[in-house]
Amino acid sequence: NPTATVNPVSNQVVCTGDATTAVSFGSPTTGGTIVYNWVNNTTSIGLGASGSGDIVSFTAVNAGTSPVTATITVTPAYTNGGVTCNGTPRSFTIIVNPTAQVNTVSNQVVCNGANTTAINFSTTNTAGTTTYSWTNDNTTIGLGASGSGNIAVFAAVNTGTSPVTATITVTPTFTNLGVSCTGPSKTFTITVNPTPTVNAVSDQLVCNADNTTAVTFGGAVVGTTYLWTNSTPSIGLLASGTGDIASFTAVNTGTAPVTATITVTPRFTNGSVGCNGTPTTFTITVNPTAQVNTVSNQVVCNGSNVTAINFGTVNTGGTTTYSWTNNNTTIGLGASGAGNIAVFAAVNTGTSPVTATITVTPTFTNGGVPCTGPAKTFTITVNPTAEVNAVSNQVICNGTNTTAIAFGTVNTGGTTAYSWTNNNITIGLGASGTGNIAAFTAINTGTSPVTATITVTPTFTNGGVPCTGPTTSFTITVNPSAQVNAVSNQVVCNGGNTTAVTFSSTATGGTVVYNWTNNTPSIGLLASGTGDIAGFTAVNTGTSPVTATITVTAQYTNGSIACNGTPRTFTITVNPTAQVNTVSNQVVCNGANTTAVTFAT
Repeated sequence: NPTATVNPVSNQVVCTGDATTAVSFGSPTTGGTIVYNWVNNTTSIGLGASGSGDIVSFTAVNAGTSPVTATITVTPAYTNGGVTCNGTPRSFTIIVNPTAQVNTVSNQVVCNGANTTAINFSTTNTAGTTTYSWTNDNTTIGLGASGSGNIAVFAAVNTGTSPVTATITVTPTFTNLGVSCTGPSKTFTITVNPTPTVNAVSDQLVCNADNTTAVTFGGAVVGTTYLWTNSTPSIGLLASGTGDIASFTAVNTGTAPVTATITVTPRFTNGSVGCNGTPTTFTITVNPTAQVNTVSNQVVCNGSNVTAINFGTVNTGGTTTYSWTNNNTTIGLGASGAGNIAVFAAVNTGTSPVTATITVTPTFTNGGVPCTGPAKTFTITVNPTAEVNAVSNQVICNGTNTTAIAFGTVNTGGTTAYSWTNNNITIGLGASGTGNIAAFTAINTGTSPVTATITVTPTFTNGGVPCTGPTTSFTITVNPSAQVNAVSNQVVCNGGNTTAVTFSSTATGGTVVYNWTNNTPSIGLLASGTGDIAGFTAVNTGTSPVTATITVTAQYTNGSIACNGTPRTFTITVNPTAQVNTVSNQVVCNGANTTAVTFAT
């Protein structure tokens, strides 16, 4: 028998899952019966380990990631005449390419305008070449409808207000020995979040301690959150926060407006990716509490001008105005007003100080928002016109004490002092002084009344402010000492008439009365009398002269005040009637001596 041969068999390259081409063995050897026995060294491809005859088509199997090559060796067996002769074996291969595979691609979530992450497809397949084709079901994100190979970085697009998701389907193709095997597709998504926006927020301007208006943020993109920062936390708002800003009590402890800039950034989060929109800013300006500087109290006199009051403040950065009320309009100031208080003439027609309390309220205005601050008070006290009670005039005698003068007043509520001047110091009182005038010994060395005019000026003091009132005057008149001119002594005979005595005085300006006493009424003159002494018949019944001493006291009267002068005396001597004793008659002779006659009495 001839050596059997088998015709060459083409190698096959198939994809897993595909049907192989049926293998029909043939041989050029003839004249007998040929049987083809084959063995397969890789049964995993879906073909048994051995067999006889042709190999029918079968579904190729490759559960791995690399091509699997099965070598099938076929040996022809030639039978003729009952003798079987094995021929020369021949081999061929069936290569089963694995299923093309692409590794899972992570989904992406990106923000509008942001770059996507480059997508580099990969596979676990080896020993061949894997290529990738892809399709995109939403080209609005900025990626084409289809392509091949990796997807480069691109700027994601979403001009709407909701997330946009594109599903990318990638199909791998494994190629080995010219046979391409397409594997199952995989999908992944690229979600492009919209750019969030925030609506414009109105600026606010409030007063210190007032409540702000709550801020509610809004925007076109549903689900947006709002992140904000505050440049000036001192206004009573935290330095940062999320979400709406509730109303809060504004704070400004300074003297000028404080402006806080709040920057709010809209943020849309989807797929764990937060996308910030364009920030917008607004301001909250807090005006300071209006303040007015302390105004000094004033104490002025009735009829004097009140010092102009110009209100001031430490506030800056705005305008401060002032309104005031006055609780006592009798001082000459209206019940209320605005702005500074000009000079005005103070009025107090009473006798005690009058105090008006002025309450001034400051209002600070900035940005059209008026902020009223705490009121302050000050007083304007108007002292009354100082008064001194009328002082009675005095008329006194030279050398006597005046009545002490205690000045008085109707003024109350303060202290009244008195100063006085005297236009005639000869009366024994100084030219000027203060306070009451003590009793003093009046002096008038002249012959007529002396009058001093004392002018007293009252000064009422309250609150350290002295107020001088109108003067009042009174007089102290000092009558001169009463005086009587010297009277000549008289000597008269018993039975003779005395010379009438007419008293006189150098004192003028008043009435002088002369009072006299006689220590010897027996002379024919009363023991006392007033006024001149008329001539009278002197009496002396004795034998010796009798002398009567008449003491005359002048009384000077002026201003209803009688002033007795120094007594003056004179005498009236009344000689007795002359008498001679009886003398005896004589008879003598011529030429004779008479007896001497000695008269006796």
